[in-house]
Order: sequence, then structure tokens, then C-alpha cells
Amino acid sequence: MAQIEYINLADLNLPQFQAHTNINPEHIKEISESIKSIGVLEPLLIRDTDHGLEIVAGCVRYKASMLAGLKAVPCINMSLDPKAAEIVKLHENIKRIPLDHVDQGFTFLTMMKEFNMTEQQISESVGKSIAYISQHISLALLDNEITQAVKENRISFSQARELMRVDNKTERNRLLQYCENEGATVRVLKNWVEDYLRESSTSPIPESQPTEQIYDYNDPQTARLCEACGKSVEISKIRQVFYCPECHKSIGDAISDEKNKLSSNIPEKDS
Repeated sequence: MAQIEYINLADLNLPQFQAHTNINPEHIKEISESIKSIGVLEPLLIRDTDHGLEIVAGCVRYKASMLAGLKAVPCINMSLDPKAAEIVKLHENIKRIPLDHVDQGFTFLTMMKEFNMTEQQISESVGKSIAYISQHISLALLDNEITQAVKENRISFSQARELMRVDNKTERNRLLQYCENEGATVRVLKNWVEDYLRESSTSPIPESQPTEQIYDYNDPQTARLCEACGKSVEISKIRQVFYCPECHKSIGDAISDEKNKLSSNIPEKDS
């Protein structure tokens, strides 16, 4: 059984990488008030390093104890190498104060960079799927707009996961603004993203690649096909209008319906 010993707070060091990057000060204050009344009920997990005693799990309790004016706290000294310490730290953090999705992503990323762990190894260590690990790492690597929005709970991780399917940063941020301003559900956002991906996949193919579509104009730089009637129109005469993905689809469906009605009303020629 692990032995508990009281260690002076002055002799303890916070780890170089702390999983929680945005703990609410009010939360630490609440814990400190509890510590003043009944003390530290759960020992901190620590380990020996070349730089002294390092906290493996219990950084929040450490800070709350400092705030409460304690001189020493109960600790359990564990024989852990840096890699094992990160795994224990991750388990402890998920169990006690759940890491937000961004902090999880940066933790997984640290495990890959510092300890050369693969997504498979991280998955086995923390009991999460490989897809879960990969998605959170992608979120951490993405950009400040999306990660900050998740961090501040302006969008959910499920919404961020849909946005990460869009590789164009400008389009991704445009859809992010829709999410925040219009309160788009994950289902609506998914439709927007799929519309964008579908349109991107049907964009003109570079000249260096063969194309199966034959246009009825000679110079693709001076004309485009009208989406409604299919006629070739000079670019100088084209009028550009902006629609959200849902309206764009509705207008396209309405045009298709009208074309079908016209086709069905054309009388057949006598043989």
C-alpha cells in the first residue's frame, strides 16, 4: 500500500506541462474554503525528478492549499518516468475535473511529441478511440478561431468537428460565424459543410488535367454557364449574389422543378 507523507508546499514544483489551462479562479477559491474546513482529503501524487519533487496529479489542490494558507499537504510519491507520469496525469484529470476538448487535444499532442507515442498507443493508454484522439489533436493543431470558440463554449466540439472538415480557412471561419450568430445546430451545420464540399468537388478542373465536361464557349476565362438556364454568359455580364447553403439549395431545387414542369408540358411531335 502506498505510503502517505506530508510534504512542504515550498518543496513541491508544478509540472512543466499542465493539462488544465483555464481553471476558473472561483473554483480554486471554493476548494480552498473546503480545505480550510476539513483539510486535504485526497493526497497529491508526486514524483522525484532532477529538479526536485514534481506534482503529477493535484495541481488544483496544490493551488487551493496555498490559497488556504497551508504549509504542507499529504502526498504519495510514485516511481514514474515522464511518459508514465503524463498518462497518470491524464487519467486523474479526466476523472476529477474533466479536461475541455482543447486541453485534451494539447495533452494528446504533448504525448506524441515528447514521448513519440502513436495515436494507437495513446488510445490504448487512456481508453479512448483512435478517432477520438485524432479529432482532438486536429482541433489543437487547427487555428485560434475554432479552438478559442470551443474553449469559450461558443460552439460545441461536435460543431467544431464538422467545421474541421472544411480545409479552406476563410470558408471555415465564415461557417463559424454562422454557428455563433445564428445558433446553427450540428445537423444544420453538417448540411452546410456537405453543400460546400459538394460544390468544391464540382469546381472547374485545372487545364493540366483532362476534363469530361464540354462547354459551349471557347474561352473559359471570359464566360461562365448560368446555373439556372445553362447558357454561356460573358463574365462582365454575370451578377453575383450570396446565399447561405440552405437558401442556395432551395433556389436550385425550385429551378429544377420549373425545368421539369416545362419539359412535361412540351407536346410530343406526331410521328
